[in-house]
Amino acid sequence: MVDLMVIGGGPGGYVAAIKAAQLGLSVVLAEQAAMGGACTNAGCIPTKTMLASSRLLTRMQEAQKFGLHAEAITLDFAAVMSHKDQVVLRLRKGIEYLMKKNRIQVYTSHATLRDPTHVVLDATGEVVEARNIILATGSAPARFSPFTDPGIWTSDDLFHISDQPKTLVIIGGGVIGVEMATFFSAIGTEVTIIELMPHILPTEDEDLAQTLKATLQKRGVHIVTGARTQAVTTDSAGYQLTLEVNAKTQEAHGQHVLLSIGRKAVIGRELAVLGIATSSKGIVVDDHMRTSLPGIYAVGDVKGTFMLAHVAEREGVVAAENIAGHETRMEYAAVPSVVFTDPEISIVGKREAELRAEGTPYRVGTFPVSASGKARTMEESVGFAKVLIHAETHRVLGMALYCPEATDLAVESVLAVQLGLTAEQLLEAIHPHPTMTEMVLEATEASIGLPLQM
Repeated sequence: MVDLMVIGGGPGGYVAAIKAAQLGLSVVLAEQAAMGGACTNAGCIPTKTMLASSRLLTRMQEAQKFGLHAEAITLDFAAVMSHKDQVVLRLRKGIEYLMKKNRIQVYTSHATLRDPTHVVLDATGEVVEARNIILATGSAPARFSPFTDPGIWTSDDLFHISDQPKTLVIIGGGVIGVEMATFFSAIGTEVTIIELMPHILPTEDEDLAQTLKATLQKRGVHIVTGARTQAVTTDSAGYQLTLEVNAKTQEAHGQHVLLSIGRKAVIGRELAVLGIATSSKGIVVDDHMRTSLPGIYAVGDVKGTFMLAHVAEREGVVAAENIAGHETRMEYAAVPSVVFTDPEISIVGKREAELRAEGTPYRVGTFPVSASGKARTMEESVGFAKVLIHAETHRVLGMALYCPEATDLAVESVLAVQLGLTAEQLLEAIHPHPTMTEMVLEATEASIGLPLQM
């Protein structure tokens, strides 16, 4: 009998396995596909690699702003995708190495939970007995009517295409949708985003969404919001979509359609038989990552909430530490959301819409990218920093950054929210000049009504 069996080799699963091994537990892991899960193979890593290529292309096209002359710049789509594959392979091999380094036995097989202490490896029929089990089976792209045509892409399909689409209709203006719109519009594809809600990035504040919308539209992306797709048909040119927008009918056309309306948890049918509690989203857990069945834990996308690789990793650590006898709780108050558009976006903590709905008194401070010295050196002018503080205590409640390097700047936002810093405490930290971090400083000053650079 082993101490821990992990089902799933994505960010939550493999990190949990490593942490448990470091804590002295005997660990085995089952993964039916490639190590690294969706993030490494069909999500975060391939997306960001492709976006790195498109961002470099955009900068090369704008080289004249910096006194440089770059002529005859061309795109080799096949080479971009090949580069993406190489990056994914290197990272996948790195995870496989970590399994060996930490002496974790990896089984290449789908695994089925038979009872609280036994797991069947479907590939061989072998049964693994374990004192504890972590379910980290991840998620899969959601698909529903009228998007049932097998030729309609999901994010899983997108990373295996060999030819650049001339026109692309993206269903869903969430994180995946706007990132893919950023990539494809940059390389010359004609892109249309269809979003059911009133604005793109529907879970974020409208000021952020509208600024991003303006940026994408400037780059040629056509955006239709408040639109419900009634029908999808095919013809020789690709796809025709019939939309209902403000009680009126209109059409959209594209050579290809990308369905990016979210993901759904992958839950084995045996869980219901065993009595493991689930919701409409996924497996239900407590703040120790324990399911309703003793000895069974769940981490990552299979829970159906916070489908983010960095959240899954932290959940994996929390689960492993609790299994090893260390009292650890999962906290979600300062989870960073990052979007790799151009410029990038990071959001931490409360949104203005949440604070208004709660009736929490708050103050807001903003600072535009156009006033940043570092941004001007990079010829960047789009975006802003926003800091939300409690109106009475001045405690930092949330931050949103839409600017160059926003995803790398998110940690300051995380620490401010998680540690409950006040605006005054945050302002005591000296921010280096000239850097993009100064935008956080300036927005924080503005939140207490004492801006120095505006």
